[in-house]
Amino acid sequence: MNTSVMLVMITAAAMIFLPIVYAAVIWFGGYRKPLCSVPEFMMLALSEAAICRIGVCIYGQGHVAFMDLMLVLMVYGMSVFCMIDYWERIVPNKILLLWLMLWIICIGIYGVYDMNAMLAHMLGVVLGLIFCMLSFGFCYVISRGSMGAGDVKLAVIMGIYMTGEYVVGAVLYGCIFSAVFSLFMLAAKKVTRKTHIPFVPFLYMGVIVRCFMGLA
Repeated sequence: MNTSVMLVMITAAAMIFLPIVYAAVIWFGGYRKPLCSVPEFMMLALSEAAICRIGVCIYGQGHVAFMDLMLVLMVYGMSVFCMIDYWERIVPNKILLLWLMLWIICIGIYGVYDMNAMLAHMLGVVLGLIFCMLSFGFCYVISRGSMGAGDVKLAVIMGIYMTGEYVVGAVLYGCIFSAVFSLFMLAAKKVTRKTHIPFVPFLYMGVIVRCFMGLA
């Protein structure tokens, strides 16, 4: 099979499976009936577009790199975490654990396939992990409870999936979206300084924007 055709098929498959995986996790997690609200469809449309953008970058590379797979899986995960936090104001540990186990399996398979490449990739993982632990850990301490522990745990997952190469931009854009939204809502007197606004949807937007920016 022609390589270009295969890469297009891989991208198409990733886009097709996104709503299926999303609906399955939401359904079996017992949160709400999936695919029944406008915010969900808007979120999935953005996620599909981000995966398509990653696919365009893969097509330009001429092959699928391990980092490409990690970014797609992070888009899958952030789609789930975004809606659950939007609905329930929580980041569930069981789904965080699921994504952590998925990363361990993927990195293990990558190590069997190419140990040297996996070890080189781990440098970026460590940098991403350190950045997220320090930045979110600091924010958690000074926020005095305004930032949930679930946000910190999710940041750690983002760090190991996206590595230091991509997670810094994703977090930065997420914080900018959060700040702009909060200032607008305060100015409109829709919220007060004590109102709890879910942060994961903004992190989700940061991940999407970073994916739209393309791969290094």
